[in-house]
Amino acid sequence: MVEKDELKQIVFLKDLPDTILEKVGSIAQLETFDEENILFRQDQEPVLLYMLVKGKVFLNSRSASGNSLTLDEVLPGRTFGVSALMGESSNTFTAICAETSRIITVSGKQLNKLFEKDFEAGHILMLKVVDIFRSRMQMHTKQFLHSLSTHPEIR
Repeated sequence: MVEKDELKQIVFLKDLPDTILEKVGSIAQLETFDEENILFRQDQEPVLLYMLVKGKVFLNSRSASGNSLTLDEVLPGRTFGVSALMGESSNTFTAICAETSRIITVSGKQLNKLFEKDFEAGHILMLKVVDIFRSRMQMHTKQFLHSLSTHPEIR
């Protein structure tokens, strides 16, 4: 169980009514992970939603050539692993703790059960998931365009 004051530190949850925060808190866990701990791997089935309270996490992806690329640096207050809410899918990146980190975790299956019982909470939280995907797509598009503009063979 995670107290609502801890949950309010997370951008994804900070504007939610206390009633929804209490429901999420009842199925959430607050865990500490060591530096270099791998939270999940690319191409694995996603299980947990992660919300970083303290520390730093790198989101890495392996390219077709085998190189590991850091796509994002997650800082406190941010949420990642939202694919755990999508059902049959796989992680598109590997999440690695860059330093000792305190992270709120929630089972995607338990959160989906909450959504089935409380449609309002499900609707509000899924709108926030859409916002996360939108902002990540914008960031990754900018990264891609920058890579294209600086690639020596494309100039």
